[in-house]
Amino acid sequence: MNNLAKRIAVLAAGHGAVDFYLPVISAALPVLMPIFAVQGITSYAMAGFLVTVITITLAVVQPVAGWLQDRGGWTLGASWCVLMTAVAISCFAFVQNYWILLVLAVVAGVGNAIFHPNAYQQIYQFSTPANRGTLLSVFSVGGSFGYGAAPLVAGALLVWAGLPALIYLIIPGIIVAFIISRFPQKPVHEPAVPAAYSRESSQTNWRRAGLILGISSLRTWVYYGFLAFATVYLTTYAGVEYFFATLFVTGMFYAGMIATLVAGISSDKLGRKEILLISYACSVPVYLGIFLLPAPLSLLSLLAAGFFLMAPATIEIATVQEMMPGSVGLASGIVIGIPQALSAVAIVAIGVLADTFGMPEALTMQAVLMAAAVVLCIFLPYPMKLWRK
Repeated sequence: MNNLAKRIAVLAAGHGAVDFYLPVISAALPVLMPIFAVQGITSYAMAGFLVTVITITLAVVQPVAGWLQDRGGWTLGASWCVLMTAVAISCFAFVQNYWILLVLAVVAGVGNAIFHPNAYQQIYQFSTPANRGTLLSVFSVGGSFGYGAAPLVAGALLVWAGLPALIYLIIPGIIVAFIISRFPQKPVHEPAVPAAYSRESSQTNWRRAGLILGISSLRTWVYYGFLAFATVYLTTYAGVEYFFATLFVTGMFYAGMIATLVAGISSDKLGRKEILLISYACSVPVYLGIFLLPAPLSLLSLLAAGFFLMAPATIEIATVQEMMPGSVGLASGIVIGIPQALSAVAIVAIGVLADTFGMPEALTMQAVLMAAAVVLCIFLPYPMKLWRK
């Protein structure tokens, strides 16, 4: 294995580790709720805030961490980010006070948030436009794999021995942190705005990056908004048994994981904008197919929606990085953090719409947002590789 492959594999493992720990809190909530009740905390909203606070932390810290990196300021090494996240979540094994757990959730969110712009900027620096989409997609697959495995692993530990068993989760964090420590920990500092860039061109890049951010936010809103209510919709309105509903929702998630890899490789060969446009355009009919087609076609459409809705994820990051070459850390932090924060808002908004119009209607309405993403992508000022050829 050459040095480039090793660095990508190590960063992907780190991505899998830091993202693995975040869903553990959601998996542990059913066990924690009785403990919170003894402390006088019986609200589902307060219990759920343990999860929400991580989303808020990611949205705030990631852009700030990226901005500091771009200016040569302080940043935490990648191995320390993994270790910080692992220790904070593993402490849920023996800490039972709600307010201390809230602090630990913030600490885990900070570790996760600092890792992402650090790693994305490293990949940008040792990649080229010819392979950047591929390398970023491999890196993203690592994170998706860790995130998807967390509920299964945490659930098995909780069933086996309850909360104390979560202490074993620190083991993979220590192992991955040690492996990462053998490689470069931080990106090389580069000027925030290259001297060759005029003030006008710098502003233009910001406007273009803002357009990509808007498109990414629309896609993230639809994907995570549906994912939050997918099991409820399938079991209550589509007549799918609970086991098969969870199976297809998991399949939707892993279809998206595969899509990031396929789309990233394709974007290097065919062009970033081409793959973005194809993904957004295909996502609209397959998403509507979930609600309009009869079973089993509707379930197949669900898997296809997971594929096309997640396919653009890493390409959006690569595109923003290339639009803002002097502010890669900040660009990476913004395009990851802000859509994540909006996904939390999306869940609340869809819930309100469901209360007003019904769950199927509320979820179906989200297709309008993806249609808007298609229109915005058409006018995205980014070169068409295939068209130019």
